[in-house]
Amino acid sequence: MIFETLNESAERGELILVDGGMCHWHLRRDGQLTIREILVLPDRRGQGIGAAILARLRAVPGALSLFAKCPAELPANGWYRTMGFDCEGTETTKTGRRLNLWRLGL
Repeated sequence: MIFETLNESAERGELILVDGGMCHWHLRRDGQLTIREILVLPDRRGQGIGAAILARLRAVPGALSLFAKCPAELPANGWYRTMGFDCEGTETTKTGRRLNLWRLGL
């Protein structure tokens, strides 16, 4: 993450900061809200911080769906599944890393 990018997102209202976590996101004109980064501090996991951030994202005016990409090998994929996201498929980056594509309709 680059400070300038986060600052611009904060000015557009597309940055959520909570005690123990943060979410950088973007709402497209077609209603897709893309989660660019969602982070919860390791010592705060399991305390509902991710679910609280998700609740705020669901309430963004104009959002029709939430979309995220997550490296296939990360345990965060289980969180997306538990939160009701559907895996639409996978894509492979230029470096060969597989990303799962997650979507939650609103």
